[in-house]
Amino acid sequence: MDDILFRHSAIATPNDKSDAFLSRAAASDSAKNLVEESKAFDKFLKDSLQVDVPSDLTDKILLEQSFALEHDKTVSARWHIAIAASIAFVIGISVPMMGQLTNSPAVVNTVSTVPLVKPHSDIGSVALQHVKQEYFLTAKANENATLQTVNAKLAVYGAKAMDNFGEVLFVNYCSFEGTSALHMILKGEKGRVTVFVVPEDAGFMPSSSFKDQHLKGISEHIGKASLVIVGEPDEPLEVMKEKLAGSIKWDI
Repeated sequence: MDDILFRHSAIATPNDKSDAFLSRAAASDSAKNLVEESKAFDKFLKDSLQVDVPSDLTDKILLEQSFALEHDKTVSARWHIAIAASIAFVIGISVPMMGQLTNSPAVVNTVSTVPLVKPHSDIGSVALQHVKQEYFLTAKANENATLQTVNAKLAVYGAKAMDNFGEVLFVNYCSFEGTSALHMILKGEKGRVTVFVVPEDAGFMPSSSFKDQHLKGISEHIGKASLVIVGEPDEPLEVMKEKLAGSIKWDI
């Protein structure tokens, strides 16, 4: 085996067991070193490709697909509502104009209008929907938020986090069905746990516990706000609730 063929074999297939390759590899120290270096690099590549697959990977993929389908349905429904509203608006302005164009005396009908009052939503249902809608924005977020950052935002709700608050992956204000609320994601026992701090004057219907096929949650009224905790079915939310109770000081 000549030098060119040997070097090619040593780099491409350093574990070659043919007599010609082994004989050429044993002929000199430089040949042995080339084979050993190629074997070491080959092992490095194989080890790099050996990635442990999380046991709950399948569940995570199915969860993301389910949220994606629900998101598409929501967008589609809003699109149809927008079209219907546009048609109703056009009809609404067209009818009076047609009446003015006719030569007959205009007939004015007085219609009493009663403002529609939207009933307050259940705080648990709003929390579940909010987590699903923002899942793709926050599922992999990790801001490594400091305690100072958390407290700067908690202060609005009359609260302060202690040193044992835990690892905060995400913290920011959000629109909780039109109400300004605090949205945090903490590291839980099994995975990510979403925590909302919602002002009490938002008027949401209370819900101590709630769930759907993908998520579950608990909530309680503390001070001047409601604390809402949402996680996946296997997450011990009561543990997180007790942890927050011992790591947040409320100005009650």
